[in-house]
Formats: sequence, C-alpha cells, structure tokens
Amino acid sequence: MTRLGVAGFGAFLMIFLIMTSPALADTETSSVPPVEEPKPVPRIAIVIDDLGHHQDHFAFADLELPVTLAIMPFTPKAEALAERASEHGHEVMIHMPMQPEHHDRQQQGELDRFDTKAQFIATLSAAFSRLPQARGLNNHQGSRLTAEQQPMQWLMQELAARQLYFLDSRTTTATVAEAQAIEAGLSSARRHVFLDNEPNPEAILLEWQRLITLAEQQGFAVAIGHPYPATLEFLQTQLPALAAQESVQLVYLSELLQTTK
Repeated sequence: MTRLGVAGFGAFLMIFLIMTSPALADTETSSVPPVEEPKPVPRIAIVIDDLGHHQDHFAFADLELPVTLAIMPFTPKAEALAERASEHGHEVMIHMPMQPEHHDRQQQGELDRFDTKAQFIATLSAAFSRLPQARGLNNHQGSRLTAEQQPMQWLMQELAARQLYFLDSRTTTATVAEAQAIEAGLSSARRHVFLDNEPNPEAILLEWQRLITLAEQQGFAVAIGHPYPATLEFLQTQLPALAAQESVQLVYLSELLQTTK
C-alpha cells in the first residue's frame, strides 16, 4: 500500500472510531431522567391565645393535637394550666400583655411605652418566673407598643438572653416587632390568620381554608385562635380529619420555626 493509501486509511479509521464511540452515543436514548425531589408537606402551627383566666381553658391542654398554648402570665389559672399543658406534652408560650392603641394609662402586668427599661425588664422577668415552661412569647394586644422601636429592642434582647422565640401577633400593620426580632437574631414568625375573629363554625372553616392556601403557597403558615367554645369544638371534632384530608402537618410553633430559618 502506498504512503498516501496508508494515510487515507488511517484517517478513515479515526473518523469511524470517533463516530462509534459510546461517549458520543445519542444522549436522548442513554440519559437517565432526573429524579424529582419529593415536595415538602406544608406545615401549620396553631396558637391559642388569651389562656389562663378560666377553668374551662384546661380543655385546650387536653387536646391530642399539637396546639401551642399562649398563656397570659398574671391570670388566676396560668401556672396550673402551664403545668397541665406540659404534662400532656404541649408547648407553652407567654401571651404578654402590651399597651394597645388609645390606651394611655399604665396597668400592672402590662408592658407600655411609659416604662423605664428597668420597669420593662422587671415586668418581663415576673412573667418568665410564672411560666418557666415557656418556649417563646407573643403579644396580647400591643397595637401601640409593638409600633415602638425602643421597647421592642428591649424585649428582643431579653428573649435572646433566654433563647426564646417571638411570634408577632400583628395587631397593627405598624408593628416593628418582627423586624426587631430578626435584627436580634431570634427565631421568629408572624401570625398569618386569625381563625376565629368570627367565632362560629362556618367562619372558622373559611379561615382554615385560607390558612391551607397560604401554607401551600409558602410551605408553612401560623394561625391564632382563642378559647371560644366554637374554636374548641373545631379543634376537637373537625381539625384532625381536615388536616389529614389536606395533607398538611400540624406542628408546634418551635418545630415550624426550625424549618423556616
């Protein structure tokens, strides 16, 4: 074979090997479709506010659902209710009275804008001592105080020192509380839905459905309810089946915060 013939054969052989190489095989027929990650189940935390005044509030501590109990620290049943809740494995938080709008009188046991820092911290410390089981704190009323930057800074400093979380009940759109909690590095969240502004079965169900929509959109949602008979009946009789039907996970607030950091 001539030198030219040998060179031509060599070029042909190289082209043939390249074209038949497995690395260049049709990727459409050999590629493996990507495995889709399972979509996380939306998480919902339900907080019941205003607890501690009456004996019938103990029914909320007896629920088998993971409901976070927000207890007012200076109420007659506060300490006993917190103990019952802990015995049943429920999470407790402090539902701290704070100054509402159009209320300019100081009240004992309420945080307000007239407090010095020492007074503010003394009131908070008394609340913590009453409810040592508390994992966090949210505001009771507070439409005036939660709009004030300085006392909210004091609050978040005290919560950070105790490694507690904060839930902004959002009783006013002017609130700076959640922003101050984030700035202080706290685990924190905001209320998305009030379940029972209208405490009747039809209205509660509508708010539950709105809560589900929010949880599906953002992966989680927080609802606040109150110790009304209609709310208790909803939690006892309807919520377990509804939660299973909607494929959502009911969790304590601290658990929800762990997945939203």
